[in-house]
Amino acid sequence: MHIRDARCANLLGAACVSVSEAVTDAVERAVGAGGALPAALITIDAYPHRSIEELRTALGISQPGTVRLVDRLEREGWAQRRAGDGRAVAVALTPSGRRVVKRLLAARDEALAGALEPLGVTERGQLIPILEKLLAAQTRERRDLEHICRLCHRSSCESCPVAGALR
Repeated sequence: MHIRDARCANLLGAACVSVSEAVTDAVERAVGAGGALPAALITIDAYPHRSIEELRTALGISQPGTVRLVDRLEREGWAQRRAGDGRAVAVALTPSGRRVVKRLLAARDEALAGALEPLGVTERGQLIPILEKLLAAQTRERRDLEHICRLCHRSSCESCPVAGALR
């Protein structure tokens, strides 16, 4: 790898870690819990009535781990199991769960705004097509969309590059 390419990759890696940690810290503070719980709430909100197996795939965790997570969401009053297709069990948010998702997304948005603050309007505009290209290149199948976008504020992304890469 060329020195300039190595530096670019290193800077990208450091920026990704820094931004990821800022978002993780913000959403965990907003809900008072970490791990897959914040992403589970946002994913269930985006895809209501999906099966536990579909949720497991989006979150990238084990089936027993997903069942325990759904148990916790139910105990908190944020989600409930419902009959799904066939023998599958679906998960839906309660009104309380939807309120928590709003807090999570607001915390995420604030963390990302802080990360972008050093950039001017023009630089932010220049960054958009670069990020779209990087995200599209990471997309190979439907589950990539659900996994990559598991913490996305979907109303902020009119033309999702991840979904676009699937077309």
